[in-house]
Parts: sequence; structure tokens; C-alpha cells
Amino acid sequence: MASANRPDLLGEVVADLQRQTWRDFTLVLSVPDESSLPAGPLPEGTVVVHDRGLAAQRNAGLAAVPEATHVFCFDDDAVVREDFLERAVLFFAAHPEVVALTGQVLLDGAAGDEIPRDEADQALAASSAAPPSGRWTPSRELYGCNFAFRADAVGGERFDARLPLYSWLEDHDFARRLMRHGALAKVDDCVIVHRGVKSGGRMAHERLGYSQVMNPAYLHHVGSFPLWLTVYETLPRTTKNVVRAVRGPEAEWRRERVRGNARAMGDVLRRRFTPERILDLPLSRDRRAGRLTPDSSGRPR
Repeated sequence: MASANRPDLLGEVVADLQRQTWRDFTLVLSVPDESSLPAGPLPEGTVVVHDRGLAAQRNAGLAAVPEATHVFCFDDDAVVREDFLERAVLFFAAHPEVVALTGQVLLDGAAGDEIPRDEADQALAASSAAPPSGRWTPSRELYGCNFAFRADAVGGERFDARLPLYSWLEDHDFARRLMRHGALAKVDDCVIVHRGVKSGGRMAHERLGYSQVMNPAYLHHVGSFPLWLTVYETLPRTTKNVVRAVRGPEAEWRRERVRGNARAMGDVLRRRFTPERILDLPLSRDRRAGRLTPDSSGRPR
């Protein structure tokens, strides 16, 4: 579990995981500092590590449990059905050719409005009434809000720590590299709701705009993304930024994303593949002025 500055949400998913039907696991919380941890005592045996940036935090978590046979990653706003771990472990046992899986997301607030907790609970309860289906499909992606992999079957792969902060596309990059070791699967019996809780913080839109262009280009440069995937991950988002920057309620912060897009395009044209440059870019003007701007969970729209 990688989280930052959302202790209440993290506390909810920690409590949810204590109700899993499969109990033989070590809970690892990877946070920037103690202020991101939930209030009150943590479950016995919990491991806490510290780093900043999603990819770096996940790597710190992996380093803390070198003996793990399977690794599960959940977002701090995921509501995990109580049999997720059990169903995943059983699936891996039955399908040795599969090295990683991602579950069925019943509701996804990252793609629209935030999902209230009671609605998430009701959806999961309704889904658990049906018997296991055994259905699964091959996949080429691992959705970052929920995925699992065999630690001993992926050749020691780690998340790319050159993708800082939001680590835009780190889950997609990780999936592409795991495909070199075996198959990926989307498993219907491993069920979650992704609430898509907006953090209430201030999005540094110019930084995100830079990552939207630079990260796919960098991942192509290092051999993770083919050219078609680089274009697919870049063109729709940059086009949306340009169109919505003209007028409308999103215009101001979309313009900041366009500035970030343009900076990254300039660097790519100069053959500078520098995803970490977002650390040198200014925060959004709205953030410097102390005004709230839209923020989002998962992949910002």
C-alpha cells in the first residue's frame, strides 16, 4: 500500500484488509512520513517504510519483504472484497503460466464521479452473493488500483524510479515488463471498487502536463513502450488539453497542462528524455496563490 497525505483513507483500506478470508500475508505501508499513517495502532506485524513518489514507494515496499511469494498492490481508495486475496492465490495456483493479474473493478470513480463508501459496500455485497465464475481473460495491462504478481516469477522487476511524484504510467510500464516473463490476466473473481477519491489538494497541472508527454516518450526510449502505444498514451490527452484550454470551466488549468505538454515536447525534440524534470517545474499558479484547483485519484482525466 503506497499512500501520501490521506491517513483516513489508508486507515479504511487497512481495516478492510483485516477482514480478508486469506490471512497469511504481511501488510506493508509505504508513506512519505508518519503523518500519512492512519491514527491509532496498526495491525500486528505491519511493516512501515518511507519514500516519496509512487514508483519509489512501491519499490521501498518490495524491498521490505524480500521473502514474499506473491505481492498485491492496492490504492488507498480501493474497497477490496473480502475474498480478493484468496481468489487470487487460488487463481495463481491453477494457472502457473500467469505471472500477474488485475481484478474486476465493479465501479471506478477515477473515470467519473467519486464513489461513496456505502455505494461501494453495497456493490461488493451484491457481487459476493454470486458463486465464483472462474472467468478470466488475457490482459496487457495491470490497473494500478489493484494488481498482484508472483514475486519469484518476474526476474526481480521493479518500478521505474525515474518516474517521480505521480509516476504517470508506472503501472502500464511495469505490466509491459512483466509480460516478458509470462502471461497477464484479468480475473473476474478478484473484485474491488475504486472510489476515485479526490484528495482535496492542489494539482500541479504543468507538472502533470509534462509527464503526460515525457513519460510515454521516455518509456519508448528505454524500450518498454512500442511507438504505437506511445502515441496512444500521448495524443488523446494532449488534444483534450488543447481543446478544453480554449474556453469553459476547465480552461485555466488546462492551459497549465498545455504548457507542461509543450515543455516536454521541446525536450523530446532535443532528445532529452527526462521524466524527473517535473521536480524542477513550478507548481501551478493557482497553488502558489493558495486557490483550490481540481485534483484527482488514479490517472487524472
